[in-house]
Amino acid sequence: MSSMTKQPEAKASTSITTRLVGFYLVSTLLILLCTNYFQFKALSKDLAYEDDDFVAERIHILREIVARHPDALKDQIPSGSAGETRHLIRVQDEQGRTLLQSPGMSELGVELFPPAVTADEGIGRSTKHRTAGDKNYLLNTAWAGRHGDAHYRLVQVALDITDEDELMSKYLIRTGAAVLIGVLLAAALGVLITRRGLKPLQEMAGKVARITEEELHQRVRTANWPKELDQLTLALDGMLARLEESFARLSEFSANLAHELRTPINNLRGEAEVALSRARTEEEYRDIIESSIEEYERLSRVVGDILFLARPDQTHLPQPIDVRQEVETLVEYYQNVADEQQTVISIKGSGSVSVDPQLFQRAVGNVISNALHYTPNSGRIGINIRSTDDGGVEIAVEDSGIGIDPAELPRIFDRFFRSPQARQIYNQGSGLGLAIVHSIMTLHGGSVSVASAPGEGTVVRLLFPPPTNPGPA
Repeated sequence: MSSMTKQPEAKASTSITTRLVGFYLVSTLLILLCTNYFQFKALSKDLAYEDDDFVAERIHILREIVARHPDALKDQIPSGSAGETRHLIRVQDEQGRTLLQSPGMSELGVELFPPAVTADEGIGRSTKHRTAGDKNYLLNTAWAGRHGDAHYRLVQVALDITDEDELMSKYLIRTGAAVLIGVLLAAALGVLITRRGLKPLQEMAGKVARITEEELHQRVRTANWPKELDQLTLALDGMLARLEESFARLSEFSANLAHELRTPINNLRGEAEVALSRARTEEEYRDIIESSIEEYERLSRVVGDILFLARPDQTHLPQPIDVRQEVETLVEYYQNVADEQQTVISIKGSGSVSVDPQLFQRAVGNVISNALHYTPNSGRIGINIRSTDDGGVEIAVEDSGIGIDPAELPRIFDRFFRSPQARQIYNQGSGLGLAIVHSIMTLHGGSVSVASAPGEGTVVRLLFPPPTNPGPA
């Protein structure tokens, strides 16, 4: 069914190259626009200041001429036509009669000029005017005084700035073309640089794609990758190491599972073949059936344990329990086995904890059962119960058994793991007991730890967390 399940289609996403080139183009465009804008504004402002200063300077010169030699004003009038000179002059008397004016000045009415100021006032900024013939002029006016008369003559100056405006328009067009060319060039270079920069990533993707389940020992961090990919190579190598370990454990799990299931099945088959080999008495058939039932129970326990571990979201109903009372009940259950082995089981301490009673009994029962299986006759098992400082409970089960080799301690919680010595002493186990204990403790938010030394015994500590106090409703 899982192979037929339709996988959700991945949404199409923009490539890294496209994103980087897009960001690069936007950044380049903004830089070019800002740079050229400020250059254009600076150039335009400089030209405006120069033209305004020129007009003000001409007015100042005309004022001095009026104050000293009014008759010399005619020499200041440009002799060329309006199209051959850049500035125009008009001089009027106090009654508004035009005394002198440059050719072409008649196109610019007196009312177009800004209000005139006297010599005691500063000359203001010039104003712009566009004529019907699409000519642009900078206009300004002022009074020129003589012999104490501040309004002796009205001086008007018009500066033709048509060429400058056309120059700025051409500059603006060229600037736009330069920005466009710059963006296109940046796009080409951005694609080239991005592809070259992402080439190591493509090589890494190809190397990872070539790693199959048979080559999980391969590692990515063997080549000289760029510094930016260093963390990625570490993460990939860590993932490959975990996958390799998981595959190895899965293979071992499959082998152990096959072994655990094969043994009782072979026993059942052998007993069935023996039963069918000749006629048997009723008592012999009864013995064979009883032996078969034991093998069925063994198979049932293995399957039940596997199903328990296969459900990561076990349902559990925590409730307050008396830890000592529950442990005493378990010890009473295992007391017959302990008496046969002449093993003494002692209990010290007390406490209470909020757990699922059935899962609690299963976890502690598995630890006690292991202690009985691997403790020689006339041994001892001590169960110490104590309350922790944070309100939890620790149960320590200490035995005087065979102990565990330090090299095997990291694997004792693996499913189906059993050391050769453990198999030799007790061959009925499945290697799932401590895995179930670990699962139950994790489910309750607790922990389990083991300390052991070969020939000296083992201590298994179960640490249950303090009960959580529900907030007010």
